[in-house]
Amino acid sequence: MNGIRARLRRGLREESGQALVFGVVSMIAVLPCVGLAIDVGQIRYEQQQMQSAADAAALAGVIEVSSCGSTADCTAMQTAAKQALVENGFSSSSFTVLTQCASAGSGLTLTVNNGPCALGSTDPNKGNTSYVETVLSGPVSTIFANMIGIRSIRITVRAEAGTHGGVPPNCLVVSADSAASTQGITLQGGSTGGINTPNCGIYDDDSNTSNALVDNSGNVTSSKFMVVGGKQNSGATFSSTPVTGASVLPDPLSYLTTDSDAPTAGSCTSQSATPANGATLTHGTFCSGITLNANVSVTLSAGTYYIENGITVDSGATLIGTSGVTLYVASGSVGFNSTNSTVELTAPTTGTLAGIVIWQASSDTNGINLDAGSTSEYNGAIYAPTAQLTLNSGSNAATCTVIDVGSLMLDSGSNFFLGNSCQNYSSSQAFGAGGSTGLVE
Repeated sequence: MNGIRARLRRGLREESGQALVFGVVSMIAVLPCVGLAIDVGQIRYEQQQMQSAADAAALAGVIEVSSCGSTADCTAMQTAAKQALVENGFSSSSFTVLTQCASAGSGLTLTVNNGPCALGSTDPNKGNTSYVETVLSGPVSTIFANMIGIRSIRITVRAEAGTHGGVPPNCLVVSADSAASTQGITLQGGSTGGINTPNCGIYDDDSNTSNALVDNSGNVTSSKFMVVGGKQNSGATFSSTPVTGASVLPDPLSYLTTDSDAPTAGSCTSQSATPANGATLTHGTFCSGITLNANVSVTLSAGTYYIENGITVDSGATLIGTSGVTLYVASGSVGFNSTNSTVELTAPTTGTLAGIVIWQASSDTNGINLDAGSTSEYNGAIYAPTAQLTLNSGSNAATCTVIDVGSLMLDSGSNFFLGNSCQNYSSSQAFGAGGSTGLVE
């Protein structure tokens, strides 16, 4: 019996040794597979991170299409794309920015192409400067593959974003460098006053750290509400919570301040500055401004009206300019001063000033006051980069209204609608090149 037990013990010891050997051999076979799986997982993770960053860079770049004008790959576009990478976790010193399919080096490179060129003729948007393509390429270090001499694997990802003419992403923009006495956006609309822009955003570019948005009262409906600076109070109701600390948005209509085709003063018109009821005015230079007295109805024929000393529409008056009108206010204020008045203005759809319905010179810091009644319409862009716009009462029935002003004050009684159905102005730099953005590839 003792002999049998001894033989069993020896057999078990021998089997134990065989299991150990088998286990070691198995580990040697399995470890490379485990290492490969870890490296593949790491590479896929890095690829996803790079793809997200490339997507963000393309979107950031295409937002700058309108500010670049006719200059492809302008500095603002490159800066925006670079900042998008930084915000996605890449150090600004870790990568190089290239343009138009330039040859990439061995390190991490971001190539910004406006228009796209990486895919050649297979890309239907090749060369189209309404699109921005980004290519992010760089080495990813390996862990286990390094043991067999493969220290890194190069990954390349690509994204492409474009603009969709006639659909502006922001219907209300407040300037970052306004000369107006009141900065940013002030909401004191009470229980009934509001701003309604459900299909596009509001961008408060004022960088004042404490009161870029003064939120006292009112109702705001928007797809987004971005604030570069800070926010005071919490009295208004928002459909989209304001996001503070946003990055600065380049002025989407800044091209107008340097446009060589901007309106210039001509000889003073002989038409009356206080036209009679039933009058029809033709475009020209109004050196004494335009004033519509109470209960007067006046029609504006198509064209550009160069106005000095401002324009005023008093109680009960009606101003109609729906055949393609731009009011260029060189000096003075704009005052549509009563809920009993009616103002219907439609911007031209072609030409240098396509889409611009009211343009107040940047040298004119006088305020714009919109009080006109619920049937009033402002079709096009209202641009007053250094002036304060005050919405006191009344409304807006237009389907396309974009506001770009130095600051904005919402008072009680105004329920102002801003629509972004601006396809009629797709030929305009204000709406075509600066339209809504989205990833296309």
